[in-house]
Amino acid sequence: MEHLVSDIKNIKDSLYRMHKYIMSKSINEGNANNVKNLEGIGKVVWEFISAFYDAHWDSLYVNNSKMLFRNKVKSKFNPQTTKTLVNNKGKDIVKPTYISSLLPPILAKHLKKSMRF
Repeated sequence: MEHLVSDIKNIKDSLYRMHKYIMSKSINEGNANNVKNLEGIGKVVWEFISAFYDAHWDSLYVNNSKMLFRNKVKSKFNPQTTKTLVNNKGKDIVKPTYISSLLPPILAKHLKKSMRF
């Protein structure tokens, strides 16, 4: 725990540099599938994200308003829109509105073939 603050800063800085590097490179559409070093990157990225949860870093605060890391991530994946309400004092109130995604449709069961004797 002694070096946690500086370690987190180093991780953040490294991720930011990776972000800048990726954003500065363009890929020709014809050559997009010829990058062999990308084979295992999906697994590594997922393991990195999973490490946050496995080490319980998801319960750390990410800002001064005491928002948890897990809630910050969740907010990025839950679509939200804002609506403006007018209260009885004439002031506008902006409230985020949660929009839930639709569940996939329930598949119909296949009818059993009728047995002929």
